[in-house]
Amino acid sequence: MKSDRMASKKVELLVVDDTQDDLCLLAAILTEQGYIIRQAVSEQMALRAINTKLPDLILLSSSLTEINGYELCTQLKGDDQTCDIPVIFISAVDDVSAPVKAFAAGGVDYIIQPFHTQEVIARIENQLTLARQQSSLRERVAQLEQESKEHQRADEEVQLLLMLSQAISAAPDFDTALEIALQQVCSTTGWTYGEVWIPTTDGTALVCNPRWYYQSTEIDSTVAAAIEHFREYSEVLTFYPGEEIPGEVWLTRQSRWIAELSEIEDILLRLELATECGFQAGFGVPIIPIGNSQQQTEAQSSYLLSSQSPVLAVLVFFTREIRSEDKWLRELVNVVATQLGTVLHQKKVQAEMKALFAAMTDVVVVRDVSGQCLNIIPTNTANLYKPPEAMIGRKLHDDLPPSQADLILNSILEAVSTQKTVSIEYSLTIDNKEVWFAETISPLSIETAILVAHDITDRKLAEEALRLQQEKSERLLLNILPEPIAHQLKQNPGAIAEQFNEVTIMFADLVEFTPLSARLKPIELVNLLNQIFSTFDKLAQKLGLEKIKTIGDAYMVAAGLPIPRPDHAQAIAQMALAMQTAVERFQSELGDNLQIRIGINTGVVVAGVIGQNKFIYDLWGDAVNIASRMESSSKPGSIQVTEATYEQLKDEYVFQKRGAINVKGKGEMVTYWLVGSQLGVIGAV
Repeated sequence: MKSDRMASKKVELLVVDDTQDDLCLLAAILTEQGYIIRQAVSEQMALRAINTKLPDLILLSSSLTEINGYELCTQLKGDDQTCDIPVIFISAVDDVSAPVKAFAAGGVDYIIQPFHTQEVIARIENQLTLARQQSSLRERVAQLEQESKEHQRADEEVQLLLMLSQAISAAPDFDTALEIALQQVCSTTGWTYGEVWIPTTDGTALVCNPRWYYQSTEIDSTVAAAIEHFREYSEVLTFYPGEEIPGEVWLTRQSRWIAELSEIEDILLRLELATECGFQAGFGVPIIPIGNSQQQTEAQSSYLLSSQSPVLAVLVFFTREIRSEDKWLRELVNVVATQLGTVLHQKKVQAEMKALFAAMTDVVVVRDVSGQCLNIIPTNTANLYKPPEAMIGRKLHDDLPPSQADLILNSILEAVSTQKTVSIEYSLTIDNKEVWFAETISPLSIETAILVAHDITDRKLAEEALRLQQEKSERLLLNILPEPIAHQLKQNPGAIAEQFNEVTIMFADLVEFTPLSARLKPIELVNLLNQIFSTFDKLAQKLGLEKIKTIGDAYMVAAGLPIPRPDHAQAIAQMALAMQTAVERFQSELGDNLQIRIGINTGVVVAGVIGQNKFIYDLWGDAVNIASRMESSSKPGSIQVTEATYEQLKDEYVFQKRGAINVKGKGEMVTYWLVGSQLGVIGAV
């Protein structure tokens, strides 16, 4: 701990005790620990030491001769200069009321003598840490308060610029935008007068624009008349590059602040008249559009854009006060000038493109990189989500759903950053109808883009109809073929065959169905067969089996293909028992002796699709033939299985041995009757 303190800033402690021995002992202990110790044996010495230099912490005896330590501490805490110094009381009084008095006087700790050195050091270090933290916190709070004030002013500036930007952008023409800008700047800054100078047609000189503004409040009639005369004189003047405020700003392409009008040469005696109006200071700023003629690409210069002067106009302001340069005001007016330049640039582009857009049915909008709508080009479209006048000056997120607004804004940013056209598609609900747009976003400058949206609703409807038809065809194909086989056949048309080593096959045949068919009408018979086989289909789907085919009143199903599974025999056994239960239910409803005969075998098969027309997924192999023989040699209402299947199921299902029977084409075979499940869960299936 000592080495840490010695390596950091020296800590100064003031020890106040009128008992010399105690004072010297404590000072020696603390000095040994690396602290800088100052000593005081009385109240007056302590106050002089504190006034000379504030200590980091005070160790104060509670029992001084002149004044007790509690009163001295109270005095220190009442002074703004010393109130934050932590005071630790050291006393030999071991009484409950003593610490209470110490803390009431403003002390931060109370140490009872005799004390342990390490305890004293720990308590001192703890209070020093707290003091440093409190000091840091106070500094941080002061910093945050200053930042809050700065943020508040910044927010006010942003709101002002936003309102001004929207007002300028919504102006129907450039002259109106100029007048709005002059009025807003003068009203916001308190400057008295604002005017605009624009280049002549040949670009060789500046002339005064008809739009101007001055604040008439608190100006008497004599001054107002002088301003009117100043204005009339200015309107007939022409300035060349470098002459007076307008010419100098035009030449340098930089804003110019004139704290006193006498600083600038008055070539045409106009500033003499300005002085008669009471004007003391002036400020000029150029209007240069983003993406001016020096930054245009060759394609932009040759396509729909007229050649432009690098400086489109110069704003000049005067005030009746002597003002030193105001950085905030300068930046504010520069932003206004930039916005005006953008508006003028867009107005000229719109004029040249108007004829082209007149015959279009697309939605054509000009937006900046914030998504703000600068203009809507009039076309013959019927797909505007709101009237054009209600869109001007508003941003994408003000009017569109968030997802569409984000998509369009990100595409604008991509277009202006890459200076390449971006294409997107999106939909909007217009007049309670979903309308799809294919939109191309092309950069006009580094901060603006033109958006051309074409109605593709009919194409989307056609694509959706095609998609639904494809889904219908897909479902139909999946009803015919297993899903993996269907996907394989689509990717690689032709014969498909694959061997599966562990497959269980079941054949089932409805018994007494022929007499029933003689009694029922054909349509009734088909409906009954559909109900029975539909029930079987649901069972197969639930158990994850592959229905192979139906032939007349026979039903074939398999497990273990086209996706192998270890429980293929168990799944088929569950299916067989569930089919028996289903047929018994149909028998009860019909009142006829309808039964089912089932045969099952397990073995190796080849499965696949062959041929060109009317595809079917089928099985081949000796195991298939034996399963068919098991069904034909079974008894009505019974399930006959081969020994191969029995070996797979004997531990989970109940069997009765039938014994050896003669199987056509195979000779004698030992078979078993499947009676039920040892788990008793078939009813749930």
